[in-house]
Amino acid sequence: MKISPLARIGIAAALLASAPAVLAQTSERFLVDLSSTTRPNPAGDVLEVAAATGQFQHFLAAVHAAGYEDTLRGPGPYTIFAPTDEAFRTMDQHELARLMQPRNRDELRSLLAYHILRARLTSDALHGRTQSLETLGGYRITVDGSDGLRVNDQLVAVRDMQGSNGVIQGINSVLSAPVMVASAGVSGR
Repeated sequence: MKISPLARIGIAAALLASAPAVLAQTSERFLVDLSSTTRPNPAGDVLEVAAATGQFQHFLAAVHAAGYEDTLRGPGPYTIFAPTDEAFRTMDQHELARLMQPRNRDELRSLLAYHILRARLTSDALHGRTQSLETLGGYRITVDGSDGLRVNDQLVAVRDMQGSNGVIQGINSVLSAPVMVASAGVSGR
């Protein structure tokens, strides 16, 4: 059985991380304690950096299931608003299991694409500003650097993890693209 390089990295990171992330709440902020995890190697690509932290195993599994590995190992640059494992634990588990099924690959790719920008965006670059930016999926997200760093009002808990082809911003929620509802034409009376 052949194991992909990403799977090997994920397994190694999971073994190195002795415990799940410790979350601390201070006022309105959630912070992820990375002190007990392996420090990311900035020479690695964004997926290697995510694997090294030990905080993004569910996200990496989704990337693998969606067939997004080759894209995210490409030259980039990318900014990935990567949901932490805690974010995936709070997601509806039946919905997550449904999305991870091979027949729902396109839907999973769309969900992941909503978390990715084709640009390198750091908290310093956005300090004090708010921007509406287009994701790989074609939808727009709002990134606000006026009070920490937020994406669609969700606080970035783990900021500016640099990789060779982009940056990871860890968030404690799974973002959902806006749903467009077509209205049926109703004739007036």
